[in-house]
Amino acid sequence: MILPSILRLPESGNRVFGLDALRAFAICSVVLAHGASWVSPNFTFFHRYITRFDGVTIFFVLSGFLIGGILIKTMESKAASFRTLWDFWLRRWIRTVPPYYLALLIAIPLEIRFDIFPIQNYPAYFVFLQNFNWVHPLNYREAWSLAVEEWFYLLSAPAVIGLCAVRLSPKSAVVVTAITMLVATTLYRYNYYAHFHPDTMLEWEEHFRKIVLLRLDSLMYGVLAAWWAYYYPVSWPKARIAKFVLGVVVVYLLSGPASTADLNLFYCVFYFGCYPLAVALVLPLLSTWKSYTGVVANVTTHISLISYSMYLLHSSLIHNQLVIPFVQSLSLPGSVKAILGMGLLWSLTLLLATLMYKYFEVPVMNLRKRLNS
Repeated sequence: MILPSILRLPESGNRVFGLDALRAFAICSVVLAHGASWVSPNFTFFHRYITRFDGVTIFFVLSGFLIGGILIKTMESKAASFRTLWDFWLRRWIRTVPPYYLALLIAIPLEIRFDIFPIQNYPAYFVFLQNFNWVHPLNYREAWSLAVEEWFYLLSAPAVIGLCAVRLSPKSAVVVTAITMLVATTLYRYNYYAHFHPDTMLEWEEHFRKIVLLRLDSLMYGVLAAWWAYYYPVSWPKARIAKFVLGVVVVYLLSGPASTADLNLFYCVFYFGCYPLAVALVLPLLSTWKSYTGVVANVTTHISLISYSMYLLHSSLIHNQLVIPFVQSLSLPGSVKAILGMGLLWSLTLLLATLMYKYFEVPVMNLRKRLNS
């Protein structure tokens, strides 16, 4: 893939193409879902089959798999101590927090200026408390998932390291932590559902899908997959094609509630465990698909590398603040506006995310390497 030098990304070694493909698929699903307003409701195929995938939950499972693997390897090679925990947290924060803060600091003046969101909501965003156990504010909406990930790291890592400190093996510590978090989160969702039944799809989104304490188990399925891959490397890739097919079929069938009639016990409680479990089933195949060549591989790897920047920028900043105001101001037929709106969303997202990754994320990651050394 030939790109201008300003957009050409530096080489990043030891990529796993299968995981890059899953990450690229996840971010493309998210962008398509947020840009679906440009597609006519009459195009039912798009709304029914293209936007049915939950890209954020796929991200959760993939993050759990990668970070879980790092945590397991760390505990197998280092003593359990606060220094070990702090080093783990610091690596995660240097990787995820600076780009998030940059996007947030851009979003705050824009949202206050154009959308009149209350400024008093923003301080909670800097410590990921905006949706801890309550509905996420309207400000910078995509930040809900980042809060889930950060609190997962804050809670799961000390649990594993603490259990190792009391003489449990890393293998046992991860299992105990995983089972505890899976059971506790599911029971809490059940208790939440017992006291609040959503009447609309929006209430289901805001009260069940986007609250931190109700979604912590999503990443833990990825951690359990990493545990299996590390401690049972012989059985991990066995029947990987069958696992992959089963996972894809279940993910496709579990498209989320289609109407208010589906807002029942399953979709409010158990759906959030079944979906990430199905995603975890595709990992044995994808994690062993090391390489691929050609234009498709280059595009996939590029999108995977810039996926975090794409997520941070595409919706609240690019779509809401740039694309929608510009396109709606034009005197054009609705069909032309739809094509222009979707085209601008994708082109600006890819362009600006590439620049953010190359000129901000990469320097921050290089700083992390210098700190480690």
